[in-house]
Amino acid sequence: TRFPFEISRLAQDVAGGILVTMPSLKDQENQDIGAYVKKYLVGKKGVDSEKRIRLLRLIENITLGTGAVSYLTESIHGAGSPQAQKIMITRLADIASAKSWAYKLCGI
Repeated sequence: TRFPFEISRLAQDVAGGILVTMPSLKDQENQDIGAYVKKYLVGKKGVDSEKRIRLLRLIENITLGTGAVSYLTESIHGAGSPQAQKIMITRLADIASAKSWAYKLCGI
């Protein structure tokens, strides 16, 4: 039952502190600091700051925001063993589709 909770925990761990310190849209559009935001939040080659921020916002909303309110609690306190949950997620997961939807949600 902890599997979704652990996925969220790992996503937060990999993303790092930027999930809670990420510049806002106002910061990105600010004449004084916007250029710095764009410069220093660039990801690997070919990933500009806007795409990176969009993906981080999705992780933020799924793991910390309104999308996580019942999801995380239910993951810890719901019924079923973690192994059964892993088996069902593996059987039913369409990773390619999930990845495609994540990009669509982020506008990438």
